[in-house]
Amino acid sequence: MVEGHGSIEIAHDAIIIGDVGDPEACVAMLRARNVTAAIICLIERRCANTTAGILRAGADDVLVKPVVSTEIRARLEAIRRRSYGLTSNAVSVGRLTVFLDGRDPEVDGERLRLSQREHAILSVLALNHRRVVSKEHIYEEVYGLSGSDPLDKVIDVYICKLRKKIDTATGGGRYIETVYGRGYKFEAPPDHVAPDQAKPMLDRWTSAVGGLASPRVPFIPPVSRRDAARAVGR
Repeated sequence: MVEGHGSIEIAHDAIIIGDVGDPEACVAMLRARNVTAAIICLIERRCANTTAGILRAGADDVLVKPVVSTEIRARLEAIRRRSYGLTSNAVSVGRLTVFLDGRDPEVDGERLRLSQREHAILSVLALNHRRVVSKEHIYEEVYGLSGSDPLDKVIDVYICKLRKKIDTATGGGRYIETVYGRGYKFEAPPDHVAPDQAKPMLDRWTSAVGGLASPRVPFIPPVSRRDAARAVGR
């Protein structure tokens, strides 16, 4: 792959590049061949110019060896989170909070126990909140690296299990909608959508300070340039 022989078909979520001689050229080659996976490079010693060159070639992050797997995992989670426009590893949808760092989701703060496959599928749906996700995309995200060959309709089976667990935990909330011919959409039912907290908070704040347009706020007349000059002279 590094020598440029053959085509590159990478379905991985991320690539970690170690000792390849010229990591900057390797990253540039991958990006030139339309590899979109996250790329993290490992280098032997800290060097600002080397790091800048690798990042400009298209890498997402550069780490100095030795590295700890926990840190690499956290950095990959951050890269993935940013690619979806998220600011944290928690996606709140109605009464449900989905964690993208491996923890089980919560309903009103209570843990909802899921199997590994159920959690993986729910994470894919949460990352695409309010968007239709095809069954093929879910299959690739969940099974792409496992080497397993599940039976047809397996995604439907897990979606059914997820619905039942969420339904039981939320008292009848239907969070996963089937869009026939296209896939599934993850969205909170109307009666589970939390009210907008911004306006009540703004109302409380303006009430505490007397209101932004309150007549109690004193009027300060503008100062002319001549008056300002006189003040400075004095």
